[in-house]
Amino acid sequence: MSMDANAKAGEATSGNEGARLGQLLRQRRKAIGKTMKQVAAECDLTEGFISQVERGLSAPSLISLYKIANSLGTAVDAFLSEEPNHTPSMISRSESRTGYTVETKERVYEILERGFPGAKLNGCITLIPVGYESEMMTHEGEDFVYVIEGEILYEVNGSQYHLKAGDTLHFPSSLPHRARNVGDVAARELWVGTTPIFRDRREVAVE
Repeated sequence: MSMDANAKAGEATSGNEGARLGQLLRQRRKAIGKTMKQVAAECDLTEGFISQVERGLSAPSLISLYKIANSLGTAVDAFLSEEPNHTPSMISRSESRTGYTVETKERVYEILERGFPGAKLNGCITLIPVGYESEMMTHEGEDFVYVIEGEILYEVNGSQYHLKAGDTLHFPSSLPHRARNVGDVAARELWVGTTPIFRDRREVAVE
């Protein structure tokens, strides 16, 4: 993959939407003395993509932001539109869920509450705007996606899977993968995976 392949694949931001995120990431990186090359290597992303994110030209997917945050020794929560309010519950009510964004209003994440401390599965419902294409990524664990509405083209390890409403896809997250909304309306998908994107407040409290 070329140096700028991830950068070109990431979602372009407009105006100042990506500026705050990029500034925070750059400030954190410099504060701990890491180079963009080091962060890119630890995240399995390209240096060009990290540069685009820091300059506010691309907005990373939630998974990529999780990897970058880990590399910088911090948490994803600090970069969302507002800090998630995790409440101990085995039920996630649709009317009480908050939509979070990462410096772009078009892509909205509804974080599904993990039912108990130590749970391995994490869930999220994502609103994916028309034309959005994620960067190519790899990470630990497994991914399971269910398309609620719209059409999403997944590329996994070089193979393409055109998913429509009601279709599912399950694959090892270690395989290179990315997703693109190929429909003419915003898509919504349910993602369930074993990557611990958010730290459970109940678990943090007992550390």
